[in-house]
Amino acid sequence: MPIKSVLGDTLEVMEPQKRFVVIQIPDLSWPRTLEVPSKRFRLLVAGDTTHLTTEDIADFTLAALNQGMVYFCSWGPDCERFHDIVDDVILGDSLTRQRFAGPKSSDVIMTTRHAHETLEEVLDFFAISAVPTEGFAAESDFRVVICVGNSVWAATANKFLQSAEFFV
Repeated sequence: MPIKSVLGDTLEVMEPQKRFVVIQIPDLSWPRTLEVPSKRFRLLVAGDTTHLTTEDIADFTLAALNQGMVYFCSWGPDCERFHDIVDDVILGDSLTRQRFAGPKSSDVIMTTRHAHETLEEVLDFFAISAVPTEGFAAESDFRVVICVGNSVWAATANKFLQSAEFFV
């Protein structure tokens, strides 16, 4: 049975047996009360980011990385720019502080963008194909879906992932 809770103006639906949470938030900001039950996680953001600044997206990205994000997918209007900013943040860190380096030198934080797919196609990819690199794979089976400003997307994501037969 999914666990539903309201955190301020955030709706969170967690499915403990399948190891995912769907979060609906009004604006792109990391849900500070989210407790990810694993060392690492995979993140899908569904949202319209056309109105967001580079700084808004970079701040969100750093918060997600600090919580253990090792795979990132973006979907929705302007998801290409969102994806590119996430890549820039990851690259900038790898050239300087290396806070998010993997256990192996070959590990990288994977990122994908899905501008020409339906939400259901992206959710299917996220459930079965979003696999981190080898060193990051351990303790990364939890998935976080954040839907920005769209309750229909959140309901679709929750329904789709609850009915998924398995996750990789």
